[in-house]
Amino acid sequence: MNTGMRKEIIKAKNNQTLDLKILESKGIDTIESKIYFLGIELTGGSESTKPYNECFFGEIDSKDSNLGLDESKPIYHLIGEIDSNSIESTSNNRDSNNSLSTLQVFLNGDTLTLLNYSLLDSSLNIKLECNSKESKAIQEREQTQREQIQRDSNSIDSLTSTAMLHPILEDDELKVCYNINLAS
Repeated sequence: MNTGMRKEIIKAKNNQTLDLKILESKGIDTIESKIYFLGIELTGGSESTKPYNECFFGEIDSKDSNLGLDESKPIYHLIGEIDSNSIESTSNNRDSNNSLSTLQVFLNGDTLTLLNYSLLDSSLNIKLECNSKESKAIQEREQTQREQIQRDSNSIDSLTSTAMLHPILEDDELKVCYNINLAS
């Protein structure tokens, strides 16, 4: 758990949109916290094995339904950064380097939208088991972005600056000059 972050139980309602970055800015631990939608804890599930239903997750249905998922339980739709620009509320909250996804949850005809969902961290304890190349590509894109941010952070940390004072005697007056070097 992140220092200073608090674990919460979040209760969501129909047609609600939650931005996990905003929750984090309010001190809520979005990895360890739990979320309930219409009184049901959202825990995630396995990806549908049906063709053309990639990025849909839930409890696998033995009755061979449309999605291959039990439609009486929560169904999760993972939308990668490229596709999620079609969701109007998402495009207003994204920066171009953000590889986090949008997760839509459907339950009994009701919808919940989670912005900035992390597939790698299983945000809000919603664990999605990826099987298709599409969902694995979303996962890899998030991993690549995380590694790039780490590399950028390390290169910034490796920049060191040194400032040295050099006394100069000029016209019987002692003056101090600064010499600043940036090394990478």
